[in-house]
Amino acid sequence: MFILLRKLKRPALLNPLGDFSALIPRTLPEAGLAFLLCLNAGLGEELFFRLALPLLAGQLTGSLIAGAALSTLLFGGMHWYQGRKGVLITTVIGLIFMLRALHGTPLIWLMGFHAMMDVMALFVRPALTGHFSRNTVTPPAGQPLS
Repeated sequence: MFILLRKLKRPALLNPLGDFSALIPRTLPEAGLAFLLCLNAGLGEELFFRLALPLLAGQLTGSLIAGAALSTLLFGGMHWYQGRKGVLITTVIGLIFMLRALHGTPLIWLMGFHAMMDVMALFVRPALTGHFSRNTVTPPAGQPLS
């Protein structure tokens, strides 16, 4: 699918979630850390937003639905750095994941899907859009990418 989008020359479709270029690795050590970040987000966020927070909020409110809704909204809001569009899209993704969790999808699967989505965002999309280059020089800290 990404190859088809690249051939159609619609790079905006390859990055629908806003600007998170600061998270994209530029060096091999950064790539290793970014991969660990993807794994951590997949495991940690799913444990927190699909298990711990809905259960806690459900206990406090007396409603599992209220707990799930609150958790989903907070999950989307946590992605504010991606802009309004990114918050909206991640909220919808969070809702889909929450519904899957409530319908019995094993949490480990949701963790895996989440980690894979993050890997796609930080590694696959940048590779397809030409962000990675052998001639890329990492600018000094605090300097924008050109």
